[in-house]
Amino acid sequence: MLKLNEGLNLTKWTKDEEVLNYHLLDSAHALPLLKPLVSLGQKSMDLGSGCGFPGAVLIAAFPQMEWTLMDSVAKKTKALGECLQTAGWKAKTLTGRAEEIGRNPSTRESWNFITVRAVADFPIILEYAIPLLKTGGYLVNWMTEKQAATVDNFSKALSTFQAKVVQKLSYSLPGLEQSRSLVMVEKLGKTPPTYPRPVGQASKHPL
Repeated sequence: MLKLNEGLNLTKWTKDEEVLNYHLLDSAHALPLLKPLVSLGQKSMDLGSGCGFPGAVLIAAFPQMEWTLMDSVAKKTKALGECLQTAGWKAKTLTGRAEEIGRNPSTRESWNFITVRAVADFPIILEYAIPLLKTGGYLVNWMTEKQAATVDNFSKALSTFQAKVVQKLSYSLPGLEQSRSLVMVEKLGKTPPTYPRPVGQASKHPL
């Protein structure tokens, strides 16, 4: 990934210690949350995977699951495919917009887990991710301290998507003053057919 990053600018963290702390360690904090819920054959998507985290750590930890690394930028998914091939992992890549994938009958409500890290604010993530989840599935969202403090403000969005926050975990990373949080959301029922809205609407007019 770091070799490909020299020409693609996949990540700003390029020193060994930075990658260890801000990619590997940050991603690994989700392992205790996911481990009790994981079983053979479940499908999981890392939405907006970027340089491949947290996806890479989760693929390594839970190889019994079917993993997809998704991003809207083709050059990124191509690079992710090369990284997966080098690692010898069978995970898939998918290029597309969450809004379009979420409205496509062949991919809508197809995944047991969606992981999201450093993509958008909470109500936007809900609209991107919840339509992709099966009922009973889980969204795991990495958040800054500031973002996590706003979660309770979005009960309307959670209700709209028939979802609820079931767990929050705060933690710290070396060298960062602010704490970080993992927020786990469970999907309780089918997503209304009007969601997700067309591309761009969730970010322009968040619920």
